[in-house]
Amino acid sequence: MQAITAMPFVRSMYRCLALLALLWCANTCAQDLGAIGKDKKPVRLNGSLSLLGGPYFYSGDGPPRNQPWWWSATGSLTLSIYGWQIPVSANVGSQQRSWTQPFNRYGMSPYYKWAKFHLGYRSIRFNPYTMAGVQFLGGGVELEPKGFRFAAFYGRFNKPVAQDTLAAIAPRPAYERTGYGVKIGVGSRRNYFDLMFFRAEDDTTSIPTVTGGGLANAPKQNVALGASSRLMLGKRITWQFDVGASAMNEDLRAPAMTGTDVPTAVRGIFNPRFGAKLLFAGNTSLTYAYRIFSLRGEVKQVDPDYRSLGAYYQAADLRAITVAPSVRLWKNKVRLGGSYGHQQDNLSGRKMATSVRRIGSANLSWNPSRSYGTDLAFSNYGIEQEAGLRVLSDTFRVAQVNRSLTLAQRFIRTNMHRTITVMLTGGIQQLQDLNPYNTYASAESRVFYGNLFFSRLRHADNFSVSAGMNFSHNSTATSSHVLVGPSFGLARTMAKQKVTASINGAWNAALQDGRTAGNTVNAGAALHYRLSPMHRFQFSTNAIYNSTTFVASREFTEVRILAGYVFTFQPKS
Repeated sequence: MQAITAMPFVRSMYRCLALLALLWCANTCAQDLGAIGKDKKPVRLNGSLSLLGGPYFYSGDGPPRNQPWWWSATGSLTLSIYGWQIPVSANVGSQQRSWTQPFNRYGMSPYYKWAKFHLGYRSIRFNPYTMAGVQFLGGGVELEPKGFRFAAFYGRFNKPVAQDTLAAIAPRPAYERTGYGVKIGVGSRRNYFDLMFFRAEDDTTSIPTVTGGGLANAPKQNVALGASSRLMLGKRITWQFDVGASAMNEDLRAPAMTGTDVPTAVRGIFNPRFGAKLLFAGNTSLTYAYRIFSLRGEVKQVDPDYRSLGAYYQAADLRAITVAPSVRLWKNKVRLGGSYGHQQDNLSGRKMATSVRRIGSANLSWNPSRSYGTDLAFSNYGIEQEAGLRVLSDTFRVAQVNRSLTLAQRFIRTNMHRTITVMLTGGIQQLQDLNPYNTYASAESRVFYGNLFFSRLRHADNFSVSAGMNFSHNSTATSSHVLVGPSFGLARTMAKQKVTASINGAWNAALQDGRTAGNTVNAGAALHYRLSPMHRFQFSTNAIYNSTTFVASREFTEVRILAGYVFTFQPKS
């Protein structure tokens, strides 16, 4: 067993405490300026410090999965100043003792009534096709007085990262990218109409010219226009839509385009170059709701290669139609819902094949009493290919369906003396190949699973007993695997809620193609002692024995022992 000296541990603890005390710059949430002067204690400090460690023993095939000795010092503090919350966290341990600028991003968003301001590392959302939450370093404002909506921001999206072809792990080069956006609209959160503008551009002089990598590493320029709305058409119908148009220069180093129909006023904002694209995207939905029934229909279409530099990810080249009804019966004791959708790609007809997806789902919830309830869910996801630029061979045509059926039942009975809980869950998942001409090894698979859980809690002394049984059967075209076994647990709180003790265990037998394939045993125990609301000690041990060939592919036994102390800041009211 490897030993650890005291001095590195003490030095690491000093570093942890020093960083927690001195570095207050971290991501912060929105702060309400209206609370200034109203809080009787304007400065508060909350959080916790913990120290855990213990030995690890291993025997069996292959190398151990952990180090012989493990320890970790963790701290999480939150400084609150007039409602402004500044969380700080740090972690140092035997597996990682280095600090890599853990507090290099910070920001705040103070607000007062209908005015909110952003400063530092922040994000603003306009709609999914223009500005959709990409983080920037800068400033912004959001104003929503009665009947008016306005937002604006300016900041840096990317720091310059020069190309380094000699580094062992070469970072991806990036040009410095800055951008700004404006949104203006009318209405409230229930009924509104917004127009928005977003622009971002890379600085071609921020780093030396990047070689290789194609358009992925080229400097870019993007301008996106969008509109979003939510309108109540009477008392029962709601109409929503989001649309966007994005003009993208994929490479600012490309020659400028001349002789185009772009107006002179627009050229000051976006100068098209060879390879520039103008693409569109949008979605709209109509919802009808009346008492116990609702029906929603949605249409979405995104052009191939659509992209905005203000959005992290955008699924492109798709057209989707979805219908989703729902109904509530017998005083909300029965809820029935579902959806059906049709989706396809290859909108421009440039792909060799067109993929068509048909997505259907249904769910039923029945709660006849406060003690009993059941949920049934079914989903069916199918995909098949149709001809695109070329006629597809039936031998290689993709035609698959993925089905899932889940049933969950629960029974809870409680009174002054005890609480009894019984839960039964089961289901099936199936992947089926619908192509009868596929002569290769099929990717079909089927999974059956079930779980039974029982627990009984005695309120007088907080003594609980739990037991369970689980089963899973996974079969493919070439093999089948089964895991089945029981589990149990005991727990009790004693000494005026100061001591909590628990033990648990589980055993799973494995079968492979009908033959015994080993088993897995997991057992553990834990003891928690609360000296005071601020001081808590804990001790736990866990042991695992595995001889299941298809789970870990080796036989081993491991034991982990952990002991620790937790200090919790609890300021007086």
